[in-house]
Amino acid sequence: MAPPRKDRLEPLIGFGVDGIATLSAQATAAPKRVAKVGSVAGNSHALNAFDSRMIPVIAKRTPAAPSSAWHEIGKAEMTRELKDDLNVVAMLGVIDPKRFYKRSDYKKGKLPTNVHVGTIVEGPTEFRSARLARSERRTNMVAELMADSKVRSYAKRKFLEVQTQSQRGGRNASKAKAKARKPKWAANRH
Repeated sequence: MAPPRKDRLEPLIGFGVDGIATLSAQATAAPKRVAKVGSVAGNSHALNAFDSRMIPVIAKRTPAAPSSAWHEIGKAEMTRELKDDLNVVAMLGVIDPKRFYKRSDYKKGKLPTNVHVGTIVEGPTEFRSARLARSERRTNMVAELMADSKVRSYAKRKFLEVQTQSQRGGRNASKAKAKARKPKWAANRH
């Protein structure tokens, strides 16, 4: 059996979930091939000479730094507008009756913290007639939805449906049912 190629060896330094670097068994078995790589924050790190191209500089991760699991998206400052926009994104399936969206990953009341807000920029190949005029552009998603008459009419209709459902068993419902059960000839009697 041929020995493993140098470029296919397991990585010598791995980062755990907590961000602490650990040396593999291969790194401790071959100390003669270890080269010193620059010190970061006063800590010097050792790497194999042929693996130094993979990790040129190893920096200790801090909790404030964005993690690689979120693709370098840092924590955003939660403003009122951002919270409203995130709630709108969570309720997209309710807002549009003709579209189906997968269930959102975050639970009710828990908004994601690692978010970026961007602006859609039209490409140069788009027609000017397809672009929104400046007067039609809105600053956030909530304002954009409130400006759409179809969304407003659908939301109003659904709200009124929910209101009628919740008022069915109210205080006056039993009186109305009793009045409807009374025969017509007895309606005028006291």
